[in-house]
Amino acid sequence: MKSSIEIRKTSITDLGTDAIVNAANEFLAAGGGVCGAIFRAAGHSRLQEACDAIGHCDTGNAVITPGFNLKAKFVIHAVGPRWIDGSHGEPEKLRGAYKNALLRAVENGCSSVGFPLISSGIYGYPQEQAWNEAVSACAGFLREHPETHLKIIFAVLSDTVLENGRKSLRLIAPDLKVAEKSDWQAAEMPEKRGNFILERTFTPDQMDALRHGNIPKAQEDKWFWYMEGDTLHAHRSWTGHCIYIVEFRANGKHSVTVNRDPEQYKVTDYDADRERLNELLDWWSMPQYDHYNEWMAETLATIRKNGWFKNDGDLSGNG
Repeated sequence: MKSSIEIRKTSITDLGTDAIVNAANEFLAAGGGVCGAIFRAAGHSRLQEACDAIGHCDTGNAVITPGFNLKAKFVIHAVGPRWIDGSHGEPEKLRGAYKNALLRAVENGCSSVGFPLISSGIYGYPQEQAWNEAVSACAGFLREHPETHLKIIFAVLSDTVLENGRKSLRLIAPDLKVAEKSDWQAAEMPEKRGNFILERTFTPDQMDALRHGNIPKAQEDKWFWYMEGDTLHAHRSWTGHCIYIVEFRANGKHSVTVNRDPEQYKVTDYDADRERLNELLDWWSMPQYDHYNEWMAETLATIRKNGWFKNDGDLSGNG
């Protein structure tokens, strides 16, 4: 699995991650906001009893309890700092809360963990600074522990908080960001379209790579793609035109919608589309997508198809 950081507009109690993080206080007592919502969803009395057995957690640290009635197996209680003025160790303590929460997750065999934006509520940490510390801490942890494969999801309830978080993620850790529609200028699929079935299977690791998506970073990176649920949207990076929409199905018979506007996409043969899309999915589902070598392979295939040279040793066309 490829490590990633994602931000979603959802309640943290609805996440299906292995663990969710509670923005806790040092006494591990039920509070309001995120903390109160987690206690209610987990079962107040049982979660409080588990917290009472631990008793205390210092600011900047984290402890773990069962998740009880939550979808998550564990609740990690991370204590962030109260904001004073930024010069009383707040950044260090906030980063410590994130890193120690991730350590608790790894120690307990978690492959996914859901976070709130710690300290940004009643503790008063300025939101943009809170995001920068959150993303820096999580990205730093993943880079310091390359053997660890973790899917990190931040759950927020406000569009403003969502967009500020995605802005920080793009600036600080674009390599870890899960691609989303808003990451690129992407046109919708035109009315001129066709449909076919693509039959093939994917391993969990291949699906994980596809779900990560791709945000182009160089001129030869020809594709932008992202997933919404189980549906992949593939766009040409230069034009933004949507070429393929793939609805993945558990039975291995995936429904494909293909662009048939001749001004946007020249291919009209479904067999050619199946072959081409399979080749693309082979590249895109690799653990580390290699856009440059994909581009080179496509370029070489085009040269051969047009007969611009007779053998691999001659690109001149002179035989």
